Amino acid sequence: VGCCAMTFAYCVLFTALHFLVGVYGTPGPEVVDETTRWSQCRLSNQSIYDFQVQTLGGEFTDLAKYRGQVLLIVNVATFCAYTQQYLDFSSLIEQNKRSGFTILAFPCNQFYLQEPAENHELMNGIMYVRPGNGWKPHRNLHIFGKLEVNGENNHPLYEFMKDLCPQTVNKIGKREELIYNPIRPNDITWNFEKFLVDRQGKVRFRFHPTAWRHGDVVQPFIQQLVNERARA
Repeated sequence: VGCCAMTFAYCVLFTALHFLVGVYGTPGPEVVDETTRWSQCRLSNQSIYDFQVQTLGGEFTDLAKYRGQVLLIVNVATFCAYTQQYLDFSSLIEQNKRSGFTILAFPCNQFYLQEPAENHELMNGIMYVRPGNGWKPHRNLHIFGKLEVNGENNHPLYEFMKDLCPQTVNKIGKREELIYNPIRPNDITWNFEKFLVDRQGKVRFRFHPTAWRHGDVVQPFIQQLVNERARA
């Protein structure tokens, strides 16, 4: 898996996590294709352009730099079974490249400790662990520094999006797999949950991690937001 490119501690943790999965099974939601686990968000006078996020290098950047683009915002983790969705991101971006479509990915370690890497290790984990095989992100897939999506220290961006968008399922998950407090009904359920944002920075739709099907579940909603501009 290219452990030579990662720290020794990271490699040890990688081995330990795979052992635990072998013993106890895969944590989190069952890896299935779903089509109904999505919700429509209420509109707000505020937009994602009002927030700053941290890059992998530690600098802060304004999300306003993505003004005018349709965005898919997703929380990610290297050791999650859903990491194979990375392989779909490039094709989804290419499918919508004439529309200015971009994916913003935020690593998070709050679900079964599935993103243990430091920011400087994250890209090596993606290249050599999952998806692995030297995989590199599309130029319109931007991976940011780690943040928290739930709990007392959830990032303001995620607090904002969760407040606008109804939960997509009735049960969040198993308490022992959720590494944060307090637990709230509208929490992000697991890695690779997604929010779709229109060209005005308004959060429009929320998708459960299982509502994917290689991007086919999300694509009609992307097209809807693209068409809104075409009609304007």
